[in-house]
Amino acid sequence: MIRIWQIVSSFATMYAIATILGFATYFFLSPTAMWVSVFTLMPAVSAWLIYRYLQKMKFKRDASMAECAKLLVVWIFLSFAFDALAYIAVIPSLMHTSPNWTFFRAQSPWIWLSYAVLLVSGYVGRRAYLRSFNA
Repeated sequence: MIRIWQIVSSFATMYAIATILGFATYFFLSPTAMWVSVFTLMPAVSAWLIYRYLQKMKFKRDASMAECAKLLVVWIFLSFAFDALAYIAVIPSLMHTSPNWTFFRAQSPWIWLSYAVLLVSGYVGRRAYLRSFNA
């Protein structure tokens, strides 16, 4: 139960940072600035959160790969679900427009690439965790 709590709370932290950063750069700069920030800053934030999760839960070297994979599956699932809820239903509702059923197609390939970047972040975070054993 503690592990699930840690996975979800680390995801919530990552998603909150990404959402705030995304909206701030989109509205105050440009959509391009939003995607640049998503693909530069967020991989570092995600990798650090994954590293902190592995470090806090104190997994053995051998178990860290499976745990990192579980974390990434949950993060990608939750990210997809929250993106769908927010951009297909909530935001169009707040803006008094019809649901945006084409969101994932309209944001392709960038939205899919952002999920793939999470996989790379997992590798980097786990690699940093494994290096802490040698320190």
